[in-house]
Amino acid sequence: MPQPSGRALTYAEEITPEDIRTLEAFLYVQWDRVYEEVGETGETAFAMRSLLCSISDSAGFLHTLITVERPDAWQRAAIVREWQRLRSAAHEFNHCDGYDHGRWWHQVQHFDAHDEAAVQDRIHEAR
Repeated sequence: MPQPSGRALTYAEEITPEDIRTLEAFLYVQWDRVYEEVGETGETAFAMRSLLCSISDSAGFLHTLITVERPDAWQRAAIVREWQRLRSAAHEFNHCDGYDHGRWWHQVQHFDAHDEAAVQDRIHEAR
């Protein structure tokens, strides 16, 4: 199995503007490659334009959220969710023929160590 490229992310608090720009740029390049094959007509072209809007919205929202100095709980959860949304889109391109197989986008499940511990506590209490 190939080694992941780039630095490893453990928590969403580690996401930098550069991480977002790099992931967003990767998605745009792959989107362009697919859109060239799809063309301007048909349902697939409509779906591709919808994907472009989703990428742009998620990346813009994520950029805004990571600039918040002390994010509230909903903002912390939104950072994790938006990163996962972008990462999931990129992940699919990593497994298509002719695309960038060497790139790996790291999954983050928690905002920080405190958030991870709180989730683990809730799991233990539920048992």
